[in-house]
Amino acid sequence: MKSQEFYLAACANTPQGGIYRYVMDQGRPRQLGFNQLNSANYLAYSPDRKFLYSTCAIGDNGGVAAFQINDDNSLTFLNSMDAKGLSSCFLCTDPSGKFLFTANYRSGSVTEFALENGALKALTQVIQHEGHGPNEKRQEGPHTHFTQMAPDGKYLCVVDLGIDAVKCYPVDPTRGIVASGVKTFSDVPAGSGPRHLIFDRSGKIAYLANELGNTVVSMRYADGVFTAIQLKPTLPATFTDATKVAAIRLSQDEKFLFVSNRGYDSIAVYALDGQGGMTMTDLVLTGGSSPRDINFLPGWSKFAATNEFSDSIFFYDYDAKSGKLTPDGNVITTLPRPLCIHW
Repeated sequence: MKSQEFYLAACANTPQGGIYRYVMDQGRPRQLGFNQLNSANYLAYSPDRKFLYSTCAIGDNGGVAAFQINDDNSLTFLNSMDAKGLSSCFLCTDPSGKFLFTANYRSGSVTEFALENGALKALTQVIQHEGHGPNEKRQEGPHTHFTQMAPDGKYLCVVDLGIDAVKCYPVDPTRGIVASGVKTFSDVPAGSGPRHLIFDRSGKIAYLANELGNTVVSMRYADGVFTAIQLKPTLPATFTDATKVAAIRLSQDEKFLFVSNRGYDSIAVYALDGQGGMTMTDLVLTGGSSPRDINFLPGWSKFAATNEFSDSIFFYDYDAKSGKLTPDGNVITTLPRPLCIHW
């Protein structure tokens, strides 16, 4: 991506739903392009960043779409495929760019696609999770919510909200997922509903956002195995209304961690010690309803929150020394159901 440009996914199943390209122009967001795509949810690059992939809807099923990234960062649609699952909500590639993995939330499955020249070549596997959790309304069955390759490049980490687990599947560079070698982490309080995961640059420390428990847990990682270090709440102790965690991000220097709350529409900020220790330092309102994603923008001095149910994207200035987020006066109000910030 060129400096200051980024993509936004708007999840509406309408002509206005799709992938928007923006730039920060003298400190203000300006739209540069748009590609229509029904129920665009989350975005991922190919390893060489020549292609962009998005979850989407294909009929009643979830699916994925592939785009070529042109020299000016505009997108050219290549193809799309049905994921043979419901509510595809997250995706990533393997380190070689030969495979694409998609989490299908409602069906609790993971779909693997073979890639060729950036395009989707074939659906090669569907792995179905089994089980349930103690929350009868939200954990009646498996709900895969996140896929990400571990930094060692050897395992696909799949976060499953419905069964309180992170499953690490070995990935063979030629065969894709080897389901029989799965390793499972489930050392979170029952009913936590883990949602999203992020690793630090060392690849040895990770942080897991728990949607239903409204917590974040730090973990050590080695060879497909997670070990819990510390569990912290994302809310004030006095807040008891309905709310749930969404996104998790690290600052560029990895001194601060950010987790979004939907309901108590805010961003929890934690100072980190680099060894898994977390101390909450701030709770910042997101200026809208249900911040589904939060992320830094190119340059790391700006931050944004996508408020899904108020159709707004709220922008902040970021102070790297203190971790402080300060509203900068910019708000986008033209995207229907904004979900993802990607660059």
